Amino acid sequence: MISLMRAEPRALPLELKMVERHPLGSQAFIPLGDHRFLVVVAEETENGPGEPLAFRTGPGQGVNIARNVWHGVLTPLDHLSDFAVVDRGGDGVNLEEHYYGEAFLIR
Repeated sequence: MISLMRAEPRALPLELKMVERHPLGSQAFIPLGDHRFLVVVAEETENGPGEPLAFRTGPGQGVNIARNVWHGVLTPLDHLSDFAVVDRGGDGVNLEEHYYGEAFLIR
């Protein structure tokens, strides 16, 4: 499934309270311009997602987040941004969310 999304920019520092994952397929975010965005991922641990890791993409760089990888929501930096999002379509629940007990501060 391919969707077009327009996302509002967010400023750093950013409080991260929730991550999500897609157990039935990967999810790709492809910017339709040269603006950077924030990517947050977290390892699976015995107790759910671990401490998140964050990085900024390069201008125009897209990412594909593998199936079952905990990640943050689409987070453009500095500019209103348009994206093509490639996601799995079809039957089954393909979204799990996890809310951390305490927010993480991403700078």
